[in-house]
Amino acid sequence: MGGTVRNPLQRRHPRADERAMGRGRSRPRRSGFAATRGATLVEYSLIIAVFVFGSLGAISQLDSKSGDYYENASDDIGDLPQTGIDTSDDGTVPTSSTTTTTTTAPARSTITELTNISTNDGSKYDAIARVRIRHSQTSAAINGASVTIRMVDDDGGVRIRTCVTDSTGRCSVTWNVRDNKAPVTATVTGVSSSPVWDGVSASVILPHP
Repeated sequence: MGGTVRNPLQRRHPRADERAMGRGRSRPRRSGFAATRGATLVEYSLIIAVFVFGSLGAISQLDSKSGDYYENASDDIGDLPQTGIDTSDDGTVPTSSTTTTTTTAPARSTITELTNISTNDGSKYDAIARVRIRHSQTSAAINGASVTIRMVDDDGGVRIRTCVTDSTGRCSVTWNVRDNKAPVTATVTGVSSSPVWDGVSASVILPHP
């Protein structure tokens, strides 16, 4: 036969009608895993964006409230009464003032003197004690105070004597005792006066002169 003989190793070119049919074919679809993966990434992105913007809003609101709180606290502290604080700007150092309360003791009659003025009388002697009463605040002599003095000799004998002060605030008591009874101890046991006696007693020894 007189036709053309085709070499079996020669590459075959598609015909025009085959090429036209090939264009009409649709491309293969992506797998279900790839589509799902794309959707998941978008969802995660949206969730993260919502969380971030929500956090920023909460932080902004918290910052605003805390600023208002500290501002109000500062105003309250500034409104407190500033006692004892010098706010003048004159370069001097403020000093604190201290109030001292002095309590004055009430007026009393007090014994300021109790002395021995004994005298010799032969085989006996006069044991004499002289006392003086003054005002505790003014030191003025107390006139008319009645003073009680207890006198005890060396053998234990006891005598109670009373005297009344004169304008100098003085008075004295006497006990005539034997020489062998010396000495005598005189102790003030009471004072009746105005102002009242402070209750502080006094004693003196009256030896033989």
